[in-house]
Amino acid sequence: MRPALIALVTSVRKETRIILRDREAFLLLFLMPFVFVLVMSLALQGSFREHSQGARAKLLVINHDDGAIGEKLAEQFRSARHFTTEIRTEQVAPEELEAEVRLGHYKFAIIIPPKTTEQAVKRVAQQLDATVAQVTQQPIAIGLLADPAVHADQRALMMTTLNRALQEVETGILLKQVGEAGKRLVRARQLFPEIPAVRAPDALHTFAEVKDPPYDVTTGLRPPTSVQQGAPSWIVLGMFLLVIPLSVTFIRERQLGTLQRLHSLGVSPWVVMAGKIIPYLVINQIQFGLILLEGMYVLPWLGGDALTLGHTPGALIVVSLATSATAIGFAFLIAVMARTTEQAHVFAPASILILAAIGGVMVPKFVMPVIMQQIAAVSPLSWALEALLDVLVRAGGLREAAPEIGGLLLFAGCCFAVVIVRFRRYFRA
Repeated sequence: MRPALIALVTSVRKETRIILRDREAFLLLFLMPFVFVLVMSLALQGSFREHSQGARAKLLVINHDDGAIGEKLAEQFRSARHFTTEIRTEQVAPEELEAEVRLGHYKFAIIIPPKTTEQAVKRVAQQLDATVAQVTQQPIAIGLLADPAVHADQRALMMTTLNRALQEVETGILLKQVGEAGKRLVRARQLFPEIPAVRAPDALHTFAEVKDPPYDVTTGLRPPTSVQQGAPSWIVLGMFLLVIPLSVTFIRERQLGTLQRLHSLGVSPWVVMAGKIIPYLVINQIQFGLILLEGMYVLPWLGGDALTLGHTPGALIVVSLATSATAIGFAFLIAVMARTTEQAHVFAPASILILAAIGGVMVPKFVMPVIMQQIAAVSPLSWALEALLDVLVRAGGLREAAPEIGGLLLFAGCCFAVVIVRFRRYFRA
């Protein structure tokens, strides 16, 4: 066996023993995320509510109607305080629109079909005209798509708002047409006295009721459960918690002169770094697997919702490795920047909690004000969380999660670049 490989194996064994001897770190890395997923998922099941006051969901309105109704509906949502609305009139391919919504570019999309105004007026006229034996014009279906990661309350808010807007439009049409229908009825009865005095239509509904958007059974998209929303958050937080023991261990070795002794023995600095990276990389993958298994088997056994893995398990592995690389890089960055273990003990958990809070891990981003949602984009924990949601909730794969994975790897690369420069002070190659 080559000397470099022997040194690497020895370094990995040394770091593994240090981790196993530190019981507090072991509990921090494994037990806390496991318990959090268990408790939070069960506690929030059935009452997983989002309080969206002050939050504005991004809405896309596709207006293919060339009449007054399409413009009125678009204007109503443009002024709605719960939504940030974008209006389009050009044709959009259905698969392209579904992809934009499924990937979270828009929380909702409303599709107003062509000739909506013309068909609505015709249906109301048929319903109010006593000379018409049967209403042939079918209710008008307004299309609605929703991001699979949107919670149930926000979906209900959208459907309520849309149905109320349709009712207002319908009422306006009815009031406008009722006078004309009355005049037609009077003229018809003068010509044909045998027409019954009253004919009550079965229903005076111009628009079909908008219901919860259907989900494609082929992709497995379903409304997210508490475990689908909670597990990714605690996976990301648990993986980043290794920053604390890794940074503290590194600083302690530096203070005790361990790095200098290794250098005097001819051990390469790359071997030292790899000896620390490999054990924590393995720990992160064990964390990831345990939480997935917990969501798939333990929670259903306790009566909770089951976690589904989507259709691209390979993408989960890539996301996990990218998240782990980012966490390890950030841990090394703290280790080389902090002067004492006390500084690392304070800065490491504080920085992780702050990045988790602004990144939507501890507080869902959809309940944040717009400015906070924009700030969340700077947190690497937010990138990791969105990548997991792309795969676990939105039924995406590597292509959908590629932007977040790229951001994680770029952040990790920047961290390691700074670490290598600073590392020369303690361990010169």
